[in-house]
Amino acid sequence: MRVRPILPLLLAAAAAAALTGIAEDADPLAALNEGNRLFRNGQIEAAVDAYRAGYSPDAPHPTLAYNLGTALHHLDRLPEAILWYRRAGDSDDPWVAENLWLARRSLGTQALPPGGLAGVLAPRADLLRWLAVLWAWGAAAMVVARRDLPLWAAAVALAACVALYGTAVAVERWGPRPAVLLAACATSAGELPAGTEAWVRRQDDGGFRVTTAGAVCPAAAVALVKPEA
Repeated sequence: MRVRPILPLLLAAAAAAALTGIAEDADPLAALNEGNRLFRNGQIEAAVDAYRAGYSPDAPHPTLAYNLGTALHHLDRLPEAILWYRRAGDSDDPWVAENLWLARRSLGTQALPPGGLAGVLAPRADLLRWLAVLWAWGAAAMVVARRDLPLWAAAVALAACVALYGTAVAVERWGPRPAVLLAACATSAGELPAGTEAWVRRQDDGGFRVTTAGAVCPAAAVALVKPEA
């Protein structure tokens, strides 16, 4: 199994640490440096523990997530590697996409679509939020520039802004969420293998329903790409 090397990321992380200094949160950087040291020394399991200890859902660190995914990939823990590559999705490094493709090919898994109207909106929740903010600024600029603007026009612009932002918040809170199956999950049409990337909704019993496959998976078999803080 060929995995793209981690060394360039190690060097990039060291450079970033030198540039950011104390402005960066100390815990993720300390975990990153310690994990990198252990990885270079061939202590991959220990490196996994170090990287994982420094990751926080409140402040995602793409390089930390990528290095953790690469370490898990070297250990052949591919479903977990896919999860952490997905969590490193904010990284601009092309190796994230390549290693994700390698892990998917090795497992023979795929990414399932979310399905439904909520599924159309869910991947675009961030875009909807930004559109709402831009719309609000545009409406404010229009009111300032045109003092004779009818009150109803300003009210319509404000309502549209609130509707966009409210939709984004509602979709993120109650809509389907991207996840990776860490264990196989049975469906009426067969089994979804570990490593499958799916969109899920949390059930009342704590499990997750895969939106397009009709499967209900136990909580232990599902890891959200954006973990709950």
